[in-house]
Amino acid sequence: MKSIRKTIRNSRLATSNQIKTWLKPRMGAIGTRYRLAARIRLANSWASKHPKKTFGYVVGTLLTVLFCDIAVTGIRAESQMENMNHIANVEPIFNGFRAIQANKESQRQTILEMTGQGQTLRHELDSLIAIPRKSHNDSVEIIRRYTRLENIVKSLKQNDNE
Repeated sequence: MKSIRKTIRNSRLATSNQIKTWLKPRMGAIGTRYRLAARIRLANSWASKHPKKTFGYVVGTLLTVLFCDIAVTGIRAESQMENMNHIANVEPIFNGFRAIQANKESQRQTILEMTGQGQTLRHELDSLIAIPRKSHNDSVEIIRRYTRLENIVKSLKQNDNE
């Protein structure tokens, strides 16, 4: 366990050293080009001679940054609230989707009921046809039930095509 930690620490240090050696000449060149060291010395000497003004500038700058941050945060919050209003307007779409699903479910239920009725009619027809001596009423019932069964089959085929 200690060797893994040691290996990780050593690799981190090696990476950090490589970054330092790569950055140092570039930062030194920028500092030389813009004479940053001399400007920092001048700013520090002026600040030590004018402590009240320095305090005022620092506090004023920090307050300005604070108020700007609050303003930007407020603007972002307003834009997010506008986005929330757009999301709220999606509710009618969901209501429409729910209505479609309810209609599909009722149609499915109706088809199941029609299928059950068709099976019942078929069994009744089979039992009526199996009677060896049929009366006039039996023949009329066979025709009625056969017509109803045909209508159910046509309706189911029509729903199947849609």
